[in-house]
Amino acid sequence: IGFDNIPGETEIVVPGDDWRPDQVILYPAEIGGTCKAWDHKVHPECAKGAESPSWCQQRWCYVDPCSCSLKAPPKVTTYLPDATFAGKSLYYSYETCGHADTFTKKYNIHACVNQDSEEKCLKLESKDGAQKRSWIGSSCLGAELVSHPSCTKLIEKKQHVSANSGSVTALVGNRLLTLAAAALALIVAL
Repeated sequence: IGFDNIPGETEIVVPGDDWRPDQVILYPAEIGGTCKAWDHKVHPECAKGAESPSWCQQRWCYVDPCSCSLKAPPKVTTYLPDATFAGKSLYYSYETCGHADTFTKKYNIHACVNQDSEEKCLKLESKDGAQKRSWIGSSCLGAELVSHPSCTKLIEKKQHVSANSGSVTALVGNRLLTLAAAALALIVAL
């Protein structure tokens, strides 16, 4: 998304668990600016040599989620959760860099793609109380993908696909919209 070759470092907080406290890790300031295995030998899980998880070797980058036309949707970063780019949360993608995402399932458990129901999807809010996710058909997406003006083509495409499966529910701002499949098909046709 256009920030590589930036000198300096970025502090990333890697959450701990019951046995380990949170850790502050220094990544290059340009983290995610280009396709690269950013975590290799930097993330604590990636300093285990041959026992490091597969995602440690995989390339990823930050992307504009409204410009992606990939099968796997990009995910909101856990590394810089309050960061924004062009008015949207910061999203990452392994698929953009030609790699499978083996990180998100275990290490970004709050990612939209890990929410298998509308209730779970709409549960997460940002620190200021704003909705972070939207439920579209049978999928959970980042709220910006539904409400940000530059994402309208992406959501129209998703709604068109979902129209055949029943209804579409999306939380836009603080309003819950449920559109019947017939009404949705009419809107998409316009």
